[in-house]
Amino acid sequence: MSSSKGKVISLHDVLQYYQSEVVRYLFASTRPNTEFSISFDLDVIKIYEDYDKTERIVYGVQAAKNEDVFEQEKRIYELSQVQKLPKGHTFAVEDMPYQLPFRHLCNLLQINSGDIETTIASLKEVKPMQVERLYARARCAWNWITDCAPPEFTFSLRPTDTKPDLSDSEKQAIALVLSEVVPHVDTVDEKEISTRLYAVAEKCGIEGKSLFVAIYKVLINKEQGPRLANFMKILGRERLELLLTV
Repeated sequence: MSSSKGKVISLHDVLQYYQSEVVRYLFASTRPNTEFSISFDLDVIKIYEDYDKTERIVYGVQAAKNEDVFEQEKRIYELSQVQKLPKGHTFAVEDMPYQLPFRHLCNLLQINSGDIETTIASLKEVKPMQVERLYARARCAWNWITDCAPPEFTFSLRPTDTKPDLSDSEKQAIALVLSEVVPHVDTVDEKEISTRLYAVAEKCGIEGKSLFVAIYKVLINKEQGPRLANFMKILGRERLELLLTV
């Protein structure tokens, strides 16, 4: 920030993309005499990841390097909270807020065209007491996607009433993916999905990268996108069958 150069970012601006706790975390985790940046590019993902890591350490889900690090992370986390924690407050694992990685949340929101309610409803393990904070993160994530995210990060699902531009060999490969990979996406892990995709590429006599490009073109009208196996897992069998029938 430089008021002398007219470059001023207001707190209102920052809170469009960062949860209140994460904004406080930026200050609490930085030494007072150290310069730092409030970024709105891909660094946003890293900042959310850092906050989530601190939270996991404090609640005992992830181990700290040593006791000193734990105490430091605990103090940073306490200062990051908007509501002051009562004296003697303990952090029980079962009380930890629901964590949804910012990057993954961005993918879910884009799959659901920015519908926050639908996105949260799809997360069956979320408890009622966890919805408010998750909604706040989702709002920030969608604002970031629509205002700040680089073009290579954003996507939307291809409307099913449109036809992707595919060669005959790409169409054949997609047909094999539809018959040999898609039926299993709901029951196997990401590693198995990747294995099956490469098997399809080998059967078609094409490189794995070429197959991935063809699938992305069908799904999101782009040649690259979110990590494919995970993306297919999120979409699920029914939606994939609809999108990949070309």
